[in-house]
Amino acid sequence: MDPNPIPSLSNGLVGSRFVTQDEIDTARKRREEQWKAAYARLGQDPPPTQQQDDHYDGRSLAEKLAANKIAKQEEWEEKNRLANQFRALEEDEIMFLDSVRERQEEEERQRKQRDGEELKSFREAVAARASAASNPPPLLNKPESSNPPKLAPPVKKEVKRPLKGVVVKKKVKSNNSTVAATSNVPHYVELSEPKASGNGPEPPIKRRKM
Repeated sequence: MDPNPIPSLSNGLVGSRFVTQDEIDTARKRREEQWKAAYARLGQDPPPTQQQDDHYDGRSLAEKLAANKIAKQEEWEEKNRLANQFRALEEDEIMFLDSVRERQEEEERQRKQRDGEELKSFREAVAARASAASNPPPLLNKPESSNPPKLAPPVKKEVKRPLKGVVVKKKVKSNNSTVAATSNVPHYVELSEPKASGNGPEPPIKRRKM
C-alpha cells in the first residue's frame, strides 16, 4: 500500500468549491422541467428559451477589470463630448435674440392688423354694393340756378371813320324840300277895313288864314 497516496481534488475543501459540467447540465434540465410544469398548470405554452452560449474567457481578473475601466472611460468621454457641443448663451447674445423675437412679433402683429383692415373694407364695399343694387336712389329734379341769366352785352355799332386824306361831300338838300317845308306854314293876310270918319278909335285889323 502506498504510504503517500495522491489526494483527489473532488475530496476535501478544494473539491467542494468546484462544480462539474454534468451537475450544471442536470440543474439546467431540472429548472426547465419545473418551468414547463408551471406553465402547464396555467394552461399556457412556455416561451422559447434562449440558448446561452457559455464560452470560456481566458483573461485574468485584472485584465477584465482594466477592460471594464476602459469601457467606462470611453462612455464618460462620449457624454462629455456631446455636452461640450452646447454652451450657455452670453448676455449680449440673449439681448440680440430677444430683440429679433420682438421685431418678428411686431411685424406679425402689424400684418394681422393690416389684413383685418383690408378685410373690413372689402366687406363694407360688398355690403354697400348690395344695398345700392336692392334700393336704387330716387331721381332728383335738377335744381334751378339761383343766379339770374346773364344778358348778352349790346353790340356796338362801328362808326365808319373817313380815311385820312379823303374829302367827303355832304349832300345838299334840294329847293323843293325847302319850298315844301315853307308851304306847310300857314300864312295870314291882313284885311283892311275902311277907316271910320271922325276922330274915333281905329278898328282892329283882321287877319285871314290862307
